[in-house]
Amino acid sequence: MSQFRFNHAFVMMMVGGTACAFLIPPRITERAKGKADVLLYPIVRPVRGIADSIAGRWGEKKLPAGERPRGDGEISRENIELKQQVVFLTQQLEDLRLVEAERKRLGPLLKYFKPVTVIGADSAPNRESLSVTWPVTGADNSTGAGVMWAEGLAGKFAESGRVRLVTDPGFTVTGEFGRWENGQWRQVLPGTLASVKGAGNGTMRVIHLSVEVAKAVRPGDWVIVSDPSLSDAFKTVQIGQVESNQPDPAKPLFAEIVIKPRTDLKRLKEVLVLKK
Repeated sequence: MSQFRFNHAFVMMMVGGTACAFLIPPRITERAKGKADVLLYPIVRPVRGIADSIAGRWGEKKLPAGERPRGDGEISRENIELKQQVVFLTQQLEDLRLVEAERKRLGPLLKYFKPVTVIGADSAPNRESLSVTWPVTGADNSTGAGVMWAEGLAGKFAESGRVRLVTDPGFTVTGEFGRWENGQWRQVLPGTLASVKGAGNGTMRVIHLSVEVAKAVRPGDWVIVSDPSLSDAFKTVQIGQVESNQPDPAKPLFAEIVIKPRTDLKRLKEVLVLKK
């Protein structure tokens, strides 16, 4: 009996709805529309939420204007390219941070020296040099001109756009030994100059001093520039720090003093060229 009454009520609602749609003027039905929406809201809202959830998960998604459907392979390739770009940009950001840190350490040196960007290091196994942006306007970039980094001598210009590093095999620069004691700089071998030669692998050596003369030199001492071929602006600039002082195995009467810069010069991002 209840099923029969529901069917009759449903048919009457359908007939009433049809009458409202086709027979009653819109100006009358519009008045009741708002009230009907309020009445059916408890039913419409959850049904609409379920429908939107299903459509959002399994329904066909519309692409933005100008976009076209792409396959999984194309999307995968694009993701790989984007990851590579992120790695590249991250490395560039890190390089810029290193350059900024070096600039902060320069301080008053920027009054006399001009920063020059390093393009890259020499890939040859028996050479240690840097390629820099060329030419360097307003600076001394002649062959043999000294080149610095933030904390010491980097090398000299060898040819257009190439800086031969102090660690390059055969590179020679004159220096002297010293150390800091109680805040005071003291020469270790007064009156004795050292011929510092590049030995490759980021090192330099002094091998012309006798064991007796060099016995006062100890690890941790510094070697500073005392080379007449370089401008006065390079005087007392650090060349490197003593790593060891031992008799030369090939010439036991002479010392083999190993010297290293404070950093790997082949990884520099900038060097300093003396302004004209």
